[in-house]
Amino acid sequence: MARTPWGRRRIDRRLREHWQRATGHKDWGDDRIGTLLEGLRLSYPSDLEVRRLAAIPPGVELLATEVEEAWNQPDSPFRHVHITLGLLESLNHVGLVHITKDDDGRGWLTVPEELHERLRSRWSASEEADWHEQLVHNAFLLLKPGDPWWSLPAGAGYWWRHLVWHLRYCDPAQAAALVTFPGWQIAKIQRLGAQSLLADLALVDSPESRETASVINEVMGGQEHGSQLDPGKRAELLRALSPGPAPLPRADADHHAGRRRSAVAGQPGGRQLAAVRGVLQLPRSTFGFALSPDGTWLVAVGDGGLVNVYDVETQDLRRMIRSPHDRLHNCAVSPDGSFIMTSAVGEKAQAWDAVSGEERLPFKVGTVGESVYGPDGMWVAYNSFTGSFVDPLTNERRGTKPTSKGMSHLALAADGSTLATRGRGRQVLLWDPRSGRLLAELPDQPHSVHRIGLAGDGSWIAFGGQYDLRVLELPSNRERFTLEQNGTRFATTEEWLAVPAAKRVQIRSTRTGELLDTLEAHTDVVLDCRASPDREHLMTFDRSGTLIVWDAAAIVP
Repeated sequence: MARTPWGRRRIDRRLREHWQRATGHKDWGDDRIGTLLEGLRLSYPSDLEVRRLAAIPPGVELLATEVEEAWNQPDSPFRHVHITLGLLESLNHVGLVHITKDDDGRGWLTVPEELHERLRSRWSASEEADWHEQLVHNAFLLLKPGDPWWSLPAGAGYWWRHLVWHLRYCDPAQAAALVTFPGWQIAKIQRLGAQSLLADLALVDSPESRETASVINEVMGGQEHGSQLDPGKRAELLRALSPGPAPLPRADADHHAGRRRSAVAGQPGGRQLAAVRGVLQLPRSTFGFALSPDGTWLVAVGDGGLVNVYDVETQDLRRMIRSPHDRLHNCAVSPDGSFIMTSAVGEKAQAWDAVSGEERLPFKVGTVGESVYGPDGMWVAYNSFTGSFVDPLTNERRGTKPTSKGMSHLALAADGSTLATRGRGRQVLLWDPRSGRLLAELPDQPHSVHRIGLAGDGSWIAFGGQYDLRVLELPSNRERFTLEQNGTRFATTEEWLAVPAAKRVQIRSTRTGELLDTLEAHTDVVLDCRASPDREHLMTFDRSGTLIVWDAAAIVP
């Protein structure tokens, strides 16, 4: 190992000479791009790595975290992506790559066309195909054995947008078959809209792809090809793209000698995909989120004191509101959807106009820990400073006197008859939300309670703790079942519970605890499940910041 500057320079020169002989290229060129690349003084391994950047779609703005997740190799100890992201930062520093950051800290990168062509020119055709093939293999690992490509998890946003881009370099025949197969076409429209499918079709020039693009444009006419179409137009488009059964395109996989060969895919999936109403990429440091009453937009809060409002259909950030606090823990949307309530620990709650983003005054609800909704616009918040249940709209106290302080984890029956809260540690209290009268104090639970769920009529109650999830009958306290698993972040509807389980969400019967279904739409560990106040939507949030909004009625067949 060389320990002197002279020795290191000699080794570096020999590696560079080896690379020049291996690739047939002496340098990066003598124009601006070549000069800047040469000025980075890349070593031989870095030279190889920087050429891999030619696999990134050029001229397209990509979320850096999605690139990182898609390029990591789950079945390999070698993680090229960390070197790749470091090279991207170096290229950004000299102006060859564009990296920008949102106010919420998310990074976006773009590889210009000119740089992409220069990097690609330093690959041989076989090297280029092999690297794209390795990346496609990463996508393949997200599928169950035998599943077709349109069964990719909803959270695999990079692959939904760019799978065809990579396939066309390593397996053009499979790319051509995929873009013209109804299963992929319908899944793309449901997931990202008609415009995304048109982008796929443009990558594969064939009579079939041109014919399909013509059908889409004819059906859509002059309408915007958004992610959510008019129901009539959408039905017409899906019918036009479903001419009848056809052979399934095959997903490639074989681990022999590091190569992938064709393996017949299973039956077309899509039932779970049809239940997805939106996939949003939130900051990873998100602590609270809430859906609007009409289900069209969502608000999220967390570190940085930002209140982000997203369009569920288009996945766009509608509005960004900056609060005076560094960290917001909770948020809620008023029953009429007109304003957003946010709260920070130990601070007075604030209200923001949902359209203009302006703070609404006066808003004197006080220090709010949590809030829940009931029938006919009922909204109950807990003022952690006074220990009172209050109406956030009027700040009127519900009940004649303050309750005991230090309560948390509110749950309200859909009929408004019963309000459940956690008291001290393992204590659970039941209240009349209209009068504030204490109805019952349940026996202390075996473990600390971190979340509570109630039946629509208050006939059963669910407790989520660090080690288990329990469901009891009310008022008898007879145990229905106990699940020995982490149940701290579950959500409830009348018929089922949604419980995080690693990268999946288990759907279990509220009557028996039986496993009814497993949602496999995330690509990272699921941290939280929440139901909308009307229980018509389920929201699931994972460690990478991906939030999926589901149609609750379509989850269980």
